[in-house]
Amino acid sequence: MRLVKRPLAILSLGLLVLIPWSVASAASDRVTVENLRGPLVNASFSSIDPSGCVETDSFVTANRPTDQLLPGRGTTTGIAAVNVFEFNACTGTTLLQAVGETDTLAAADFEVSNQFLWASLRTTIPLTNIDTGDIFDVTVNVNWTATSDIRRDHSNTNDLYGGGCHVLNRWKGSGREAAASGLVSDGITNFTPAITQSAEIGFVIDGFEVIDCP
Repeated sequence: MRLVKRPLAILSLGLLVLIPWSVASAASDRVTVENLRGPLVNASFSSIDPSGCVETDSFVTANRPTDQLLPGRGTTTGIAAVNVFEFNACTGTTLLQAVGETDTLAAADFEVSNQFLWASLRTTIPLTNIDTGDIFDVTVNVNWTATSDIRRDHSNTNDLYGGGCHVLNRWKGSGREAAASGLVSDGITNFTPAITQSAEIGFVIDGFEVIDCP
């Protein structure tokens, strides 16, 4: 099981995961090393309204990555994102598709315990309605509680791009499965009314080494 490998893929909205080719194209030396590390959380919520028709699926994620291009010093940011999808199965109608993110989380907004036993996210995120383009704020107040032992995983890849250029990726992750509950609300609707067991708390180290790329 790759606990916390999937979350990094989800967070690759241009904010967290370094795409190997973009790193290679930006390299100015024959060997460039870049590391990305930090704690993260994910939670998926699903609920059906009393009519049995309207299903709401929501995803909440947060990360505090430190991005370091060696030999320079690292830069740490705070990132959170929310995705909401509402669908009326009785009429076959999509009611809402919205997604949003922020990269200005303060330390108090996103907290993770040292042993990944608990985490919390409290912030406001602007969401964009994909169908209409309208923007609205949601208040996020979600708590995670670990439900498993710590699990660890790792992987190494070597991607070739021609002309002798290749990128080594070394990934390590550790974390716990968790239960999450709380509020994601636009002031009228709580998009996360039920507790979820599909959640996790963890820490990821992701490093790229770019070799012989122009």
